[in-house]
Formats: sequence, structure tokens, C-alpha cells
Amino acid sequence: MAITDDDKGVGDSEVETQVEPRDRIVGKLARGEPEERGTRITAGSIGRLLLLVAVLAFLGIYVGPGEMGKTLLKVVVAVVLSAALFVGANKLFDQAYGKWTLFNTLIGVAVGFVGFIVLESNGVFRSLFDDRVKILIFGPYDINAWLWAVIGGAALGAVMFLLSAPRQQLARLPLAVAGFTAFGVLTAFAFDESARPSFAWGKLAICVVAGALLIGLIGLLRGGPTLAIRSALTGAGLGWLVGAWGGGEIGRGNLTGVLLATVVPAVLLGVRFGLTEEPSPTRRRRIERRSRSWIFLVPALMFIAAGLVIPLIKTIYQSFRNRDNTENAGLVNYRQIFSDDNSFNLDGWRDFFTSRLFWIGVAVVGLGLVLGVIGGRRTRQSFERSESTTIPVLLGFFLIACAVLSTVRGTIFNNIWWVVVVTTLATAIGLAVAVLADRARGENLAKSLIFLPMAISFVGAGIIWRFMYIARPPSDEQTGVMNSLWVWLGQISTSTTSTAIAVIILAAAGVGLALLIRRGVAMKQGSLAGTSAGLLIIVAYLIYRFLGPGLGGFSTNEAGETSPQTVLFPQETPFNNMWLMVILIWIQTGFAMVILSAAIKAVPTELTEAAKVDGATESQVFWRVTLPQIVPTIGVVVTTLIVTVMKVFDIVKVTTNGNFDTQVIANEMFTSAFGESNEGLGAALAVILFLSVLPVMYINIRRMQRARA
Repeated sequence: MAITDDDKGVGDSEVETQVEPRDRIVGKLARGEPEERGTRITAGSIGRLLLLVAVLAFLGIYVGPGEMGKTLLKVVVAVVLSAALFVGANKLFDQAYGKWTLFNTLIGVAVGFVGFIVLESNGVFRSLFDDRVKILIFGPYDINAWLWAVIGGAALGAVMFLLSAPRQQLARLPLAVAGFTAFGVLTAFAFDESARPSFAWGKLAICVVAGALLIGLIGLLRGGPTLAIRSALTGAGLGWLVGAWGGGEIGRGNLTGVLLATVVPAVLLGVRFGLTEEPSPTRRRRIERRSRSWIFLVPALMFIAAGLVIPLIKTIYQSFRNRDNTENAGLVNYRQIFSDDNSFNLDGWRDFFTSRLFWIGVAVVGLGLVLGVIGGRRTRQSFERSESTTIPVLLGFFLIACAVLSTVRGTIFNNIWWVVVVTTLATAIGLAVAVLADRARGENLAKSLIFLPMAISFVGAGIIWRFMYIARPPSDEQTGVMNSLWVWLGQISTSTTSTAIAVIILAAAGVGLALLIRRGVAMKQGSLAGTSAGLLIIVAYLIYRFLGPGLGGFSTNEAGETSPQTVLFPQETPFNNMWLMVILIWIQTGFAMVILSAAIKAVPTELTEAAKVDGATESQVFWRVTLPQIVPTIGVVVTTLIVTVMKVFDIVKVTTNGNFDTQVIANEMFTSAFGESNEGLGAALAVILFLSVLPVMYINIRRMQRARA
């Protein structure tokens, strides 16, 4: 039965006008037209908009509209320039195949423009106008750099145009030599008298030979003898530039010297380009395609070279110079480091045999070995590797390492001590928090609070903990958290009632731990029993201290009167370095927790569920299934922490400035180079710091390469 318009109700007509027919939608999609979608305004979008407005209003009020506008303008300019350079570079290399002459000309213009403007901006080019003429014509605007940039771009662009225009091969060599020589002469006359170099011919010869051999060898390996000759010319030209401008003293040369410094490498580069044949269309197409990767790589490589490679080479060179960098010193700086007792002192290495911490570590290691042997007999193995044996062994070796490193003194051993303690504890605590908080109620809040110190700078964290460690006169009220707690414990120890209450509470905790030990043994959960036993030992020690010699900060005079006694934690305590390490552990635990938590959540649930089905407990699932899966992530966290700890500087600088036997390599490097003006010794310490980090970085890179393979 057909339905007429009269049979339709009001609701049907509304649906028909609001819903587009299916065949019309299909037709639009077939024609490639976008599907019409209505804009939905939700409570979430309104909330995000209000939050954005609130943040902008806060910044406008707190920072100020003027400063905020300047910052936004800088951001916009930086983004626009970056996008323009990226698009321009792609458009430039698009010309390599079809418009080779235009491509080379534009390359010459860009290199000449940028090179001349950089040199003039560094104050090495002369002024094109007298000061009175410049003020009369251009007023307050200094356009000298832009004029030199235009001259350099036009000159080098003309040279590249003549070199790349179609002609016979015989004409390329004289044109290239003449063009580059003229550009070298122009550059020489552009230099100001204060920037002319003097020559150290020995260094110049070494740089030229080294550059020719190195780059020539690379060319030989890549393209054979023909490319090796051209590459050797390139290396000789670059070596001449380095030796002429880096070997002598700037400002003590003459016009002849600056001509030699610029014209000779220009002639060498002219010969090199003159011997190059006109590229075939196939090679031009290859250049165009390969340029895409270089457009992405070159900016990063430039930043790495300027911020890492060049300073590294300069620092290594400077480490073999004397304190004011005027003459060679050989290995004097390195001998001074390892012969100075403040840096490397092994005189007290035998004292760790009398350290209680050492023997406690030995006892814990022995306990782990005994448990391993006993467990092995039960499972018919020579030694059972489980959490109940691994944890005591690792803990014992950690205590032994701390005992040894606390007896040997010096900057280098302090750095090793920092690496052992901070890396171990930050990783262990971060892993423990990640495991305990996984899928727990309030997980996000707990992890946010633990990760929060990562937002604080090392300087800020050092100042915060310096206030926490501060000690006021015993008669005054303590404002530092640590001394307040210490004095409060001393007050409890000197009060009979408070001591009794504390002992009762500790005894109750001891009973609870004993029950946990019994439960762990009954359920064969070694980690539960072992952890509870360790805590029970600590509780028993605290009970002994309260009942015996007392605990906390107090002193008793001859008349039997007690008074508070404070402690200078980073200065006077035997393990004062540990109190500084606590600051970095507090910061880096959040980092380790976040990375390891992500790794734990990435473990396939099929593995853990299968282990539970087979009867494994939660502890066994973690130690036997989860932990082996996240070992690569633990390696990444450990290597990252080692690199961070090796170059620790800010915390030591703020808290103790290296006094009280807390010196580290980075702080001693800063003190030697800038405080004592001993540039050679500071550079040698920087090289030692670099060499100590290098193996860790190599191991990390190799492991990542194996993981990808």
C-alpha cells in the first residue's frame, strides 16, 4: 500500500527533513565529497575551553600582556622561519633534476649569504661605511651585516652559475679556479684588521695533511682513486682553514696572512670542483631524492656538532695545555688528578674490614647463599635462584660496596659511590612503587605525587633539602625536618612514659611481622617472609635502642641533666655523602617508577594469567614472569640513571660546594676551571667525566640495536 503525503504525520516530516537519505550519502561518498557532520558541543569541550581561557588570563595577569606578547611573537617568528627554511630547502632541491644551473646558483647564493652574515654578526668583518655616513643614511639601523650578506650571496652565486652553466669540460677547471680565487680575495678584504690571523706553520701542516689523508681515505673507500684525489683536495682545503684560523692567534696577522688563509683553500676547492664532471640526469635524480633525508638530518647534525662534537674536541685539546692555555703540558693535568689525595686516595682502604656495615653485608650475602643451598636440596639443584636468595645476595653486595666506598676517599670514589647508591635505590624503589601501585585504588594520585619532584630543578631540590637538614642552636626550636625528628626522638628516649609507649608500639609491630613471617613460610612466599624478617630486625634494633643507650638527639651532662643535641647531617655524619644522594634519589625515583610502570602494564596478561592458573602466587608471578619481561626496560632505566648521576653537579654545589669530603667530578671541574682559573685541569676532569660515561652509552646503544634486530 502506497503512503501519500497526506498519510505522513508531523513526526515523519521532521525525520525526513533532518535525516539525509542513504542513497544521497552513498552518492556523495562515491563522488569523493566529505560527509556532513554536525558540530556537537559537549561539557568536556566547554571545560577545556574555559581551562584554556583561565590559563591565558593567568599568564596575562602574572607575566604581563607585554611580555606575553613578546614571547608569543618570538614563538610565531621561530615557527614561521623553521617552516620557511624547511619548505624552501625542499623547493630548492626540487630544481636539482630539471634546472641544474639554477639549483647550483641558488646553493651558492644561500651559502654565501648565510656565511657572510654569520661572520659579520660575530664582528670579524669591516664596516662598509664611515660612522657619520652610516648615521646620515641609515640612521639608527645597522645594515652592515645585511649588505655583506648580499655581497657574499651574489659573489658565490655568480661563481656557482659560471661553474654549472653548460660548457665543455676543459672550461670548468679555469672557471672554477678563477671564480673561487676571486671569492677568496673578496673574503680576505672583508675581514677587519682585528680578525686577521697569524700563522703557526707546524700546526697548519699537520691540519692539512690530516684533513687530506682522512677525507681522501673516505673518498677512496667510497669511489676509488678518482674520487680519492678530489676528496683529498677537499680535505686539504678544510685542513688549511682549520690550521690557519685555529692554529695561530687572531688579531696579530697582516693582509698577506689573511689572503693566504682564504685564497689557498679557495683555490684548492676550485680545483676540486673544476675536476668534477657535469652530473648525469640519473645522478641529478639521485641527488634530488637523497636530499630529503639530509634536509631532516642537517639541522640536527649542526646542533650536535656545535653543541657537542666541536666543544668535545676543544676540551680534549685543552686538557693537554697548562692552566692558562698558553703552552703544552702533556699529561701533567691527568697525573695531578690521580696523584692528588683529594681526588684519588686509597690510604684508608683497610678500614672497611673494621666496618660494621661491611660485616653486616657479608652476613646477609652468607644468608642468601645458605638459603640458596637449602632450597637447591629441596628442588634437587646445586643452588636455587629465587627471590628469597637473590634479594639477600644483592642487598649484601650493596652494603659491602657502601662500606668499601665510605672508607676510600676522593672525588673519583665519591662519584662511584653516587652511581652505586643512587642508581640502585632509585631503580629499586621505583620498581617497588610501580608494582605495588599497579591496578590499585588511587594509583594515579600516588604516582603523580611520587613523580612530582621530577618537575623541580636540581638547584631547587638542593635548596629544599638544605632547609630540611638545617640545624639551629639546641636551645631554639628546630625548623629543619630532620633535626626536628631527631630531637623529638631524643625527647622520647629521655622520658620514661614515652619510652614505654614507643616500646609497646614497636613490640606490637614485631608480633605482626612475626605472624607475617610464619604466613610466608607456610605459603612458601620467600619474598614476604624475607621482607618481614628484615623489618623485624629493624624493629628489634629500635626496641634495643629505646631500652638501652637511647635513640635520637640528646646529650647528658655530668649532673645527669639532658638537653637536645642537633646533627649537621651533610657535614658531620660519617655517611654525609648519603644525605646528598637522598636528594637525587627523591627526584629520580619518579622517573624510574613511570618507565617501569609502563613496562609492567605492557606485559601480556596471557602470561600472568597462565601462571596463576598453574598455581603461582602473586610473588612468583612477578619474579618468574613479569620481571624477566621488563629486564630490558630496567637496563634502560639503569643506564640513564648512571649517566645522570655521573655528571651530578647542582646538588653538591648548592648543599656543600664539595666540602666535607663530598666533592664530585663535575663540581671539581667547575671549581678548577672557573674558580681557580685552571683551564687545563678543568678540561682534564671534563675528559675523565666523558670517558666514564662513554662505556655506559655504548652498552645502551648496543643493547637497543640488538633489541631492534
